[in-house]
Amino acid sequence: MSPAAVDIVSIVRDCGVVGAGGAGFPAHAKLSNNVDTIIANGAECEPILEADKYLMMHEADSIVRGLETVMAQVGAARGIIAIKEKNSEAAQLVGRAVDGKPGIEIALLANSYPAGDEQVLIRQVTGRIVPAGGLPYMAGVTVNNVATLKQVSDALDGRNVTSRLVTIGGEVARPLTVEVPLGTSIRDLIEYAGGATVGEYEVVLGGPIMGTIGSVDDPVTKTLGGVIVLPPDHTVVRLKRQPVRITKHRAKMCCTCRECTILCPRNAMGHPISPAKMMSYSWLIDEIIEKIETGNLDPFTEEMISEAMLCCQCGICEQYACIFGLSPNKVYALIKDAIMKAGLKFDFSKRETDDSMFEYRKISAKKYALKLGLGKYLVHTDFDPAGSFAPNTVSIPLLQHIGAPCSAVVKAGDAVRTGDVIGEVPSGALGARVHASIDGRVKSVSGECIVIGRSA
Repeated sequence: MSPAAVDIVSIVRDCGVVGAGGAGFPAHAKLSNNVDTIIANGAECEPILEADKYLMMHEADSIVRGLETVMAQVGAARGIIAIKEKNSEAAQLVGRAVDGKPGIEIALLANSYPAGDEQVLIRQVTGRIVPAGGLPYMAGVTVNNVATLKQVSDALDGRNVTSRLVTIGGEVARPLTVEVPLGTSIRDLIEYAGGATVGEYEVVLGGPIMGTIGSVDDPVTKTLGGVIVLPPDHTVVRLKRQPVRITKHRAKMCCTCRECTILCPRNAMGHPISPAKMMSYSWLIDEIIEKIETGNLDPFTEEMISEAMLCCQCGICEQYACIFGLSPNKVYALIKDAIMKAGLKFDFSKRETDDSMFEYRKISAKKYALKLGLGKYLVHTDFDPAGSFAPNTVSIPLLQHIGAPCSAVVKAGDAVRTGDVIGEVPSGALGARVHASIDGRVKSVSGECIVIGRSA
């Protein structure tokens, strides 16, 4: 049966597919916009992570099948699979899978950062610019992570999302990439990777640059691609642990050299964002936030703060550009949070754009990693396929996506099998179903997660 002959939207929704690249947007919601181009994002933006690389090496046919399915659904005549040149084996294997497939091509990318950012990726492989403050479909493009497309292919065969490829790197005895059941604890993953090689450590969930500090008790979710173990005094950890009061205080040291603006990828695409301008007024940040909260905005302040909504939080301004290690991205995050709480909207359509410098402002991902002190962790990981690791207990969150949390449809004591629905999306809400990831019995149910113990 051809992809167009089945109800793809319902199938993808029922199987719980979400954007696996990190955002977690329910995948079925992206299938309602007609576009002419689909990009399969295999760029794997962050250093250390290798989950997408291994997925393309071992599941190329499934990824291409998922891409064809999405292309047929949205009426796209062109499909582009974006892969970094450094992952030559993955590119070769995907190349074989697309051979003879009409309208599908491979785009090889330099190892730059942030190559995997969807708006940067669109500009890089199509030459198009997503309008400032807009979404990819406005440029006639939809971007899906390669893992999402593999899950779309699985959904066609009736397989729900129950597992995730995760890279465990940094200070572990055996850096590896392994497919594990959703809900597996980070503690179990670190132990499976041979344990930490330092006495005290912090864990970064996701990539080392854009990831967040987590806990060993946190579970693997649909959007988690990496667990990075680092010493507590590492530069990456220190920056992520920086208190808000320190961010505000240090921002006043800005010398307005404009390096943050020059290297900002959104600015390079012509979007009206200038971190240096924001920083030059950061000594008034508390007053600016108060103006947002009270609705007492003058035209100049409104134009300046609106830029916060264009920041992609890539970290370049803080971790690479600023010679003082100041944090324009964190200042933007504070402003953005206040804007969203106030429910403010901005119109960027009449602001001028100029992307003529885009090709000249790319940053080497390797150089970026070295500057952050991550060089010793840039190693090829071992690959362990599905079934290699089987936890005894999983704790499955009811919210692993953008939208409303699921409601539990099981209770303590219920027997479940892998793939059974355990969390349902509330009627009329945006969300994604949650399924059991192991065979076993429900140990507990709360408003946040469902704990399942493996059958003996």
